[in-house]
Amino acid sequence: MLFVGAYAGGNPQLLLAACLLATLVLSSVVFVFVRRLRLRVERGFSPPIVQAGSTATVTLDVSNLAGTRSAEADWQDRLPWWPWSSPEGTLVSLAAAGLRFTTRNTTRLSYVVRPPQRGIVEIGPLDVGLGDPFGLARGDAALTGTHRLVVTPQLVPLPDAGLAYGAGDGHARLVQRNTSGNDDDLMTREYRRGDALRRVHWRASARHGELMVRQEEQRARPDIRVLIDTRRSGYDDVIETPVRGATAELDSETFEWSIRMIASVGVHLHRAGFLVSIVESASPQIASLGDTNQWAAYDEAFLTSLASIRLTDAEPVPRESSDTMNGPIFAIIGEPDPEILEWILRQRRPQQRAVVFLPSWAKTASVELEGAGWQVIRTRTSDDPADAWAAIAESVR
Repeated sequence: MLFVGAYAGGNPQLLLAACLLATLVLSSVVFVFVRRLRLRVERGFSPPIVQAGSTATVTLDVSNLAGTRSAEADWQDRLPWWPWSSPEGTLVSLAAAGLRFTTRNTTRLSYVVRPPQRGIVEIGPLDVGLGDPFGLARGDAALTGTHRLVVTPQLVPLPDAGLAYGAGDGHARLVQRNTSGNDDDLMTREYRRGDALRRVHWRASARHGELMVRQEEQRARPDIRVLIDTRRSGYDDVIETPVRGATAELDSETFEWSIRMIASVGVHLHRAGFLVSIVESASPQIASLGDTNQWAAYDEAFLTSLASIRLTDAEPVPRESSDTMNGPIFAIIGEPDPEILEWILRQRRPQQRAVVFLPSWAKTASVELEGAGWQVIRTRTSDDPADAWAAIAESVR
């Protein structure tokens, strides 16, 4: 407009101002283009595995790879959930790469995330925006490279109570942990790697000259099976709402509640000293809970596998025999089709304790399971898993 006005009015001063302004804009564009950033980004997560709904700190080590000092810039890291990016921050000017007497070519940035849902998600790339000193031009770039964050299901603490069940001989037995320290129920053994320090028996350790731990006596074989239906046909509320960037297909509220429940139940029973077997209605996706003496490592593998578990299409139902398993059974399912329902019913032996967590709207399955001797706990997706677990004891009072 200044050029047009200068020529139309024959004003040389206005023409000079237009030329100066054009030169300034062109210089700003050249500045942004020439000062193009060459950066490397390394991400870290603390903790490296986070539960859905919990917080984790993301750290970014940004290094200048250019032979000249970098300009100050703005940055945001991309996220796979709303609001889709981290808060905006300022990336300070970094020294040129290769200088011998400085380490200021690297800086550390950080921000906090709270993943809303489970999954194995990609964090990044890092978006960097560079402007000229006059604010007339701006260049944006996405630094290549993303890093995976494992988001496990939310782990809900369950009531720490004894578990009564019917044994194979028809008599009621109780498997519980003794916390009173009575000599009748307390044994000690040598300390093994992985034992919790809270179980160290200091008097016995002093007497033997080595660390001794309490070993609780169990009055029945502590084998427990947990069944879960992972076939798509067993969930009527399948919806298409996947988390952007997530490995898991988060497409059923009932299934998501089932995953939170099986995570909480599995870890609770495993840490209580039970040998927990997870049985799926389709191809196995869940890692074993393993040895009760080394629960920490196995719990992590178990929860990590639950981060990416997904519903599958119809597959042949497992035909394994349950004759050697006489401990209690817990089933966590949606509304099973006839084939899955028959498979679940086949898992229980006469007089064996069996509990099923079933959506309140699955009325047909509820009637058949109750008629076959199962204790049915009706649930909603809004229920707290701890309340559903406590309902086992409440329903038999």
